[in-house]
Amino acid sequence: MRLRDLLSSEALPGLPELRLLGGGGHLDRPVLAAVTIDLPDPGRFVSPGDLVLSGLAWRRKDAGAGQCDAFVRVLVEAGCAALGAGEAKFGHVPADLVEACDRHGLPLLAVGVEVPFTAVTEYVARSRAGARVGNLAALVDRHRRFTADRQAGAGADALLELMLAELDLRAYILSPTGRQIAGARPPLPEKTASALAGRFLAAERAGGPAPHRTVARSTAYSLFPVRTGPDAGAAPTDWLIAVEADCADWGRERVDLVERLARLVAVERSGRDTDRTARRSTAGRLLALLEPHGGGGPGGG
Repeated sequence: MRLRDLLSSEALPGLPELRLLGGGGHLDRPVLAAVTIDLPDPGRFVSPGDLVLSGLAWRRKDAGAGQCDAFVRVLVEAGCAALGAGEAKFGHVPADLVEACDRHGLPLLAVGVEVPFTAVTEYVARSRAGARVGNLAALVDRHRRFTADRQAGAGADALLELMLAELDLRAYILSPTGRQIAGARPPLPEKTASALAGRFLAAERAGGPAPHRTVARSTAYSLFPVRTGPDAGAAPTDWLIAVEADCADWGRERVDLVERLARLVAVERSGRDTDRTARRSTAGRLLALLEPHGGGGPGGG
């Protein structure tokens, strides 16, 4: 998300807008996270792209302008995207802090008493998660186009790695018997994998809607079918994607994304099966060519 996204009334529904006090020329800066810091030396807690929220507990009323200048300089050196200053302590944002931010080119937002820092932090986190899902969806779509033309061949492992990296999930591709085909490391214990496969098949036979939700060894799993049949219906040979999470806590967008991933894995599996069949057919023809003709062995009459 961009810094300007925090300044709209839609950013924090039901709360007053954040007010921009300086740095209007930097509103396209990306905000990657929001952190609350009230230490006089915040550098080691700030990462590039952070929106730093501070209640200004570090600022003494009798301090000179140098205190604010030092605080802001450390933020800028750490790559801070902007500073959100709370107004609760002084009833306003002190002028020396405004001047220090102007001097160092750091955007400054006034956070009113009515705006809890947690609301800002949660908004940034939600926006960031939405962007990651959107980016992953674009990558998955691109891989789908390549795979459809059999140009990528990245395999199920690469697809799962993509999801694991972007969505911070642990997931496994399992066969109907519970054999792990691809997925997170370390692999699932054999008993857990077998139990998940068995519950998946039982849920499919019962006709319940996918994804199926279950718990194994006190851990929630969501089970997504990898359909390969021509009618896209349940089949006892279907693979499954077991995701270590309860999809009931997800938005529809994330569920759609994992279902799309399952369709890609199905394409990969079909391609793998087709290649295996072609190799067997070729091997069969070669063996037939090598067989002696006429039923006799070498030198037979």
